[in-house]
Amino acid sequence: MQSKCPDLAFRPARFLAAALVLAGALVLPPASAETLRQAVEGVLQRHPDVHSGRSLLLAAGERIQQARSAFYPNVGLESVAAEARDRDLGVGARDRSTRRTDVFLRWNLFRGLADRHALRMAEADNLAAGDELADAQEGVALEMTFAYLEVLRLRQRMELAQAYLRDSQRLAEDVAKRAAAGKVSAADLDQARMSVIEAQWQLAQLRGQLSGAEARYELLAGHAPDGLEAPDLMRTATLIKREAMMQEVVAGNPRVRAVLGRAQARAEEAGVAGGAVYPTLSMDLRKRLQSDIDPLPVSDTRDNAQLMFNYEVPLGGATYSRRREAVARHAAAQATADSVLLAARTSLGQVWSAWDEARRIAPQLAERVETGGRVVSAYDLQFAAGRRSLQDLIGIRAEYFRALSEAVDNRYEQQQGAAQVLSLLGRLRATVAGEVSSPAPAPQAGAAAVPPGLARAGAVGSM
Repeated sequence: MQSKCPDLAFRPARFLAAALVLAGALVLPPASAETLRQAVEGVLQRHPDVHSGRSLLLAAGERIQQARSAFYPNVGLESVAAEARDRDLGVGARDRSTRRTDVFLRWNLFRGLADRHALRMAEADNLAAGDELADAQEGVALEMTFAYLEVLRLRQRMELAQAYLRDSQRLAEDVAKRAAAGKVSAADLDQARMSVIEAQWQLAQLRGQLSGAEARYELLAGHAPDGLEAPDLMRTATLIKREAMMQEVVAGNPRVRAVLGRAQARAEEAGVAGGAVYPTLSMDLRKRLQSDIDPLPVSDTRDNAQLMFNYEVPLGGATYSRRREAVARHAAAQATADSVLLAARTSLGQVWSAWDEARRIAPQLAERVETGGRVVSAYDLQFAAGRRSLQDLIGIRAEYFRALSEAVDNRYEQQQGAAQVLSLLGRLRATVAGEVSSPAPAPQAGAAAVPPGLARAGAVGSM
């Protein structure tokens, strides 16, 4: 059936074509498009959290060197200049001037295994510092990924909103012509203008949100988001099985590994404190290089070797108290590790559930878009035939716009959920580093066919 009023007809095909062209034309990014990989690599080089983590890792590495040095002897040079008043046998009191230089080697042979535990503690702290750096990098990568995807999503929404506004304005112009001809009432004209204002209000909201998202991106990346290329994070994330995911979080999540490493370090710290309970054994070798004593004593030491055994017991109980403190700190660190692991598993379960629901509803949202396009076409013809009111036509067009917008939001929600899952498993950086941009990812098993434009709704170039 042909429309009897071609000037007034909404022509939904025009709006649908515009939406699909906008989505499809933006699939090919400009030559200077910045990929997610480039954005993440850039922000990892300049983010203060990453710089802090690297510095702390270097500091932890130096502690290992300090702990290892306790296994080696100390070599030193000692020079003495003294003035004294001595009493020699048979001579009486006399002033004596002493100038003496010794070279020595001092070696702590046994300290209750404290040195061994100190080295293990430093190594555990170093591994934990490395995991904390990895956790900071994963967090920064996730923050950058969210900022990147949010700019893409809002730009896509802006394109749809602009197309919706243009068609609303065309419809209002057509209604104004008919009102001038006396074919429709002034109320219909007001209603058409109201729909235009609503579309302008929605566009203004999206424009404000996009400005905020681009400002956030610029603060993170150090430059404005000009051309962006849509990533494909779904391919890797969908290979993860939920059953193995909870076990993988122990070995994969860097924050969990870090707190487990700190707990291990605190266990070794208890060994360091316990070393003070045992006696110490040390050796001291000395060789005199220069001796100038005036007047000369009856005898003077030229070489000296000592093996010293020392055992001290603080009567106040400080030694045993320090060990009990270290044991309590280890228990607290282990409880913190258990708490972080529980939180990671809880977050992973929640994120997975929301992500799974977003994937499951995607075919229905695509079907809603297809059905909405057919309904809008039917309403357009029925309105032209006088069987539908202008309010009906405006309402179904608004519903169709919401369907398109929510389908776009769902696609980016899937990408964000995949990023969160990968980050919680410690895989996001590796995935981003090796991901290949795919504007039209393969549909999931059991998913319904997606319209070409919406299948590529995740890819947006520069505006």
